[in-house]
Order: sequence, then structure tokens, then C-alpha cells
Amino acid sequence: MKKLLYIILLLFPLASCDDLFKDFLTEEPETLVTNTNFWKTEKDVESAMNELHSMFREWAGSVTVRLYRDRGLQFDYLGLTWRNISDNELQKDMNINSLTLNWLDEYRTIGLCNFILGNIHRAKIPGERANYYKGQALTLRAYVYFYISRTWGDAVLITSEGDVGEKAVTPWRDIMKVVIDDLLEATRLLPPVNEMKDANGATVTSKQIPSRGTAYAILAHAYAWLAGYGEEPEYYQKGIDAATEVIRSSDYSLVSDPREVCEIVLPGNSREGIFEIDFVDPEAFNRSGNSLAGGTQKWPPDPTAGHSTRRTLLRLNNESVMAMYPDVHDKRREEYFYKLDSMAQVKTSTTQGAAYIYKFRKPLLHESGSQIGKLRGYDLNEILIRLADIYLLRAEMRAKSNDVPGAITDLNVIRKRAGAREYTPDENLEEAIAQERDKELFLEGICTRYFDIIRNRTFREKLRGKFKTLSDQDVKDGALFFPVSFYAFQNNTKMTQNIYWKRNGFSI
Repeated sequence: MKKLLYIILLLFPLASCDDLFKDFLTEEPETLVTNTNFWKTEKDVESAMNELHSMFREWAGSVTVRLYRDRGLQFDYLGLTWRNISDNELQKDMNINSLTLNWLDEYRTIGLCNFILGNIHRAKIPGERANYYKGQALTLRAYVYFYISRTWGDAVLITSEGDVGEKAVTPWRDIMKVVIDDLLEATRLLPPVNEMKDANGATVTSKQIPSRGTAYAILAHAYAWLAGYGEEPEYYQKGIDAATEVIRSSDYSLVSDPREVCEIVLPGNSREGIFEIDFVDPEAFNRSGNSLAGGTQKWPPDPTAGHSTRRTLLRLNNESVMAMYPDVHDKRREEYFYKLDSMAQVKTSTTQGAAYIYKFRKPLLHESGSQIGKLRGYDLNEILIRLADIYLLRAEMRAKSNDVPGAITDLNVIRKRAGAREYTPDENLEEAIAQERDKELFLEGICTRYFDIIRNRTFREKLRGKFKTLSDQDVKDGALFFPVSFYAFQNNTKMTQNIYWKRNGFSI
């Protein structure tokens, strides 16, 4: 019955705890665990955290978050799902009721974070162990609010379980202050990744469970967002300092080469991984592992496909890949793509003129039933942040802060690992770093390239369609964010719509 407590909570994330249980306690008092007496032992706290990690995994690994909201995909051919959103013409595919715009799952996750944070003190456990769980909940809440701020901009801010009633949106900068405060506290509460222990004293190996390094890595990204998109450059040094905490830690290290990225890092919980979504195989119904693997890869990882199998969702032309990776010595050409140079010579009637993405390995096949032998997913974690990301993020912030030698050093760490040539003075340093992030983190994370481009304010140059003609006023009015869904207006007369999208098809 313990789990019932959380299931009910998740259905009504903005309701108070008393409201949730009042009727149930009246009708079936002998069968329900009340909030007060649930929190007794560390096992109780751990069970609540397990519910939170399950919910976070469901949210962050969903195809909506990983794929359907991404407006920065690097493909020449975009299926109908992405064609209009990549041009920032959301109104052609969506309306105010579209589930893609609904932030319910984000706030369900935040609601459970708030519930745990408001009740950990009830359990009789040592302070160090309470801090361990509190740090996890703070980190996950911060990460989800950071995602909300980058996706919707101004949004509802709720930081305690009893904070109920109608809510107006809070400016995104104020939400980011909460994100940073949560992460700073988490860095003080959480142990390093190699010192993480569960309630039984066993070593924690999952990189989905936040550690001190996780909090610092997200913090580095949060500061970079405020400094870049927020145009508050004083945050660059704070971001550099947070990234340095991760890089200089002995808890993380880069694997040797791009092949090991594919074969060791992407499967998950490697020494390079910092924050991930664990793959838990429910018959791989969502074809994950990695959501993008199912949408972008056919042959050769899918043994039921051939090199002439049509790719109808997303395609990247051979010429585009070669332009992205112009250095023929760059090992990512042959590790992220299957025999790029030789397959480019095969007739286009067979290949569609497109490269064969081969970054995501370890396919899983159905072993019984009518689908036997067919692809059912990939045995991979979703990698949200890894050490190479943090090196390149620090390079970006150093370049923006005029620390040219430091930026070049960080950039070259990743280039040398890939076997590519080192930076030369004839390159534009900031653009070289941005391109290196595109190369290294290709199809990883959540909207990684889109958020990179928005953070650096290069959307007019690098994105498509209406992005290229946005005015400064359009951007100020929220054109780079999503409109708010109809569902957020239900029972909330204080809710307001994003100004740009209100005049572009999403008024209510």
C-alpha cells in the first residue's frame, strides 16, 4: 500500500496532501498508510525516491521530450513530425490542445520532488542519509525546472507540497534562481559518485541517481544559459568554476576513442557518464535505449533491415556528414556512421544518398511471439550529460570570457580523443567549439543542439524557416519557447499565454 500513496499523489500533483487522502482515509482507514506514519525508516524514504526515479525515467525518456519537441535536429530530410516545428511554424501541426505542449508530466515529477522534500524530516534516519536523499530530490527538481525554463520560458513555480491554488507564471529568470539555489544546496548535500551507497550500504552504480558531480554538471549548464541566452556574462565564471569541479574530479574520465563512446559510454554507467536515464526493458515497447536510435537507424544495427531499406522519418545526406566532419582522420566519421566514405559511392537508388547512422549499438530482438527476430529496442541508456559535454561547455564559456588558451585546451582534448586535427588560428574559436559540440554529441541528450543554439543566440544562422526572420521583439515575446497548453488554463484564471504564440495561432 505504500506505493498507492505515490500513485495517488502523481495523479494530482498540484493538490495538497490533506486533500489527496481525506476521502480515502474516511472510507478505508484500515488499509491506507497516512502521510505522517509512512515516513519511519530509511527504506521508506528509499521507496519514495525509487518512485521518483521511475517517474523521472518515464518523463525524460519519453518520445515527446526526447524527440517530438526537438526543433534543432541536424537532418536534411525531416518527416512530417518535425518539418513544421523545425521551421518554428508550430500552428501548422499543433493547436492549443496538443499533448506535445502539455507540461503535466513535468509538474507531476516536480510534485513528487516537493512531496519528498517536505517529508524526509519525518523519518528517523541519520542526517547524512537524509541529506543523500534530499540532494537527489533537489537535483531532479532543478533539472526539470531547467528544462521547463528552456522549453516554455515563463512558467508556474511551485516549490512546496502545500503550495496550491491558482498560479500566475513566474519569469524564467526567477525560476532559474531557484534552479541554481537547488543545485548549490545539492552540491553540499550529495557525496561524490564513487561514494554513493544505497539503504543497504551497497555501492550505487547507476548514473541516473544524482551525485555531487551531477549537480555541478547541471549547474554549469544553468550558469551558461543565464550568461548566454540570458545575456548576463557575469555568470560565465561561475559556470566555468562548476564545470571545473567536474573535470578535475577523479570520479570521471574520458574513454579512449569514439569506438569506446559507442560501445562503452552509450550503453551506460561508464566512467565518462555523469547523468543518464537507465534503460529498464519493459519489452522495449518504446524502442528505447535511445529514442533517437529507433527513428534514425535501420541497417546495419537492425538485422531485419538491409542497406536499401527506406528511411522515411529522418535522413542526413552523405555530403552533410562529410561537411560536418571534414577531417578524414576524425574517427567519428566511421564510428558514428557505417562506412561513410565507401557507402557514399553506392548508387543513390539504394542509399537515398543518405549516411547510415551507426552510433547506437546493442540492438535487442524479440525472442518469441509473432515478432520473433525483429528489433524491439536498444540496450542503451539515454545519456543526458557526459564528461565530453562538460569539457566543450567549459571551452565555450572560456571563449566567451576571452580565455582563449583555456578554451583551445579544452577543445583540443575532445578533438585529440577523436583523432582530429587540433585547433588552428585561422578558425573562429567560438564557432569551432559549437561545431565540435554538434560533432561529439550528435543525437545525444534532450534537445541538445537546439538548446546550444538558443544559448548562443545563433538561431537565425543555424535554424530553419521562421527562425531566420525573427525580430528581437519576437524573441522577447517568447518565439523561441513553446506556447502554453490549454490544460494549464483549466481551473487557473491567472494563467497567461506566451505573447508571441498568442498572436500566432495559440490564443485562448
